[in-house]
Amino acid sequence: MPPKPLNKTALRRLLEIDRLLRSGAGPTTEELALRFCVTERTIYRDLAYLRDQLNAPLAYSRAGDYGGGYRYTNPAYLLPANFLRRAEVTGALLAGRLAAQHPGQPRSADFAGLLERLKDLVDSQELSVIENEASAFDYAARRVWRVDPRIVEAAGAALRRRRRIQADLFLPGGGDEEAAGGNWHRFTFEIYRICNLDGAWYILGREVESDERKAIPLARLKRFGELPERYGVPPDFSLADALADAFGFKLERSGHRVQLLFRGRAAHQVAEREWHPSQRIAFRPDGTLRLTLRTANLAELARWLAGFPGEVLVEAPEELRLLVCENARKLLADHERSLP
Repeated sequence: MPPKPLNKTALRRLLEIDRLLRSGAGPTTEELALRFCVTERTIYRDLAYLRDQLNAPLAYSRAGDYGGGYRYTNPAYLLPANFLRRAEVTGALLAGRLAAQHPGQPRSADFAGLLERLKDLVDSQELSVIENEASAFDYAARRVWRVDPRIVEAAGAALRRRRRIQADLFLPGGGDEEAAGGNWHRFTFEIYRICNLDGAWYILGREVESDERKAIPLARLKRFGELPERYGVPPDFSLADALADAFGFKLERSGHRVQLLFRGRAAHQVAEREWHPSQRIAFRPDGTLRLTLRTANLAELARWLAGFPGEVLVEAPEELRLLVCENARKLLADHERSLP
């Protein structure tokens, strides 16, 4: 029979008591009550739960015997995982399947190790049922951005310490043949936030040289290093505002009001998803779909529209319409040259 479920506070307390017992610290009920700011009576209930519900080999020694306090008589004892709900273990396994679709995530190895430890603690028959439930779900990641996990970790460390970073940023393409393959730009940056957008990791913050707020994809960085100079995150910085002002990521405050008209299959495809926090959609009597949103990133939006050839019309702004036309001309010219 599975043990009675615990609330979150009791579970955290129980896990910490288990850690102290395993370390050989030999805590007493008085010490534990002071540590968790609860009564000794609550601690006695926790210890009884360990002993009676989880079959923990608990023993109490007086001062002088084994150092005093509570201990495990069997050092190999492990807390069973069946005091967790089946749905909680299933959720953890599903999270592991999702993480596996995005290699290079921070702490991915630690998370994989945690899942294996969790599976070791679950009864084999129960684990078979749980894994069968989890196998009904799959995650298909169409776009996986490759990034060195060490850079993601280093960015997180710099943000926690509020230290500037310096790195080389790859700038793809250019206006002339020499820059066609891209080039590297050395820059200094103050990280305000680290965010994953559509599977790609970005650092959001201020570029020191230009004094502009920007979003930099970590996949395009190399020679990443932390500087001694410190900084503060401005109180007016908001991730929600950064997302609301951008299609993709671009942190300028001003934006363009965009109006697009989709037809055919594209109308239904666009209606199925939220593409942008500011979007508004409306089907018209003729079956077309009007999408409106605000964004500062017209270049990224134009690249997205290229995926709907013959099924979308830019109604506003004029700058976006011209950009879409220019991209189409370049694409046509490239392919006409390749024809025999």
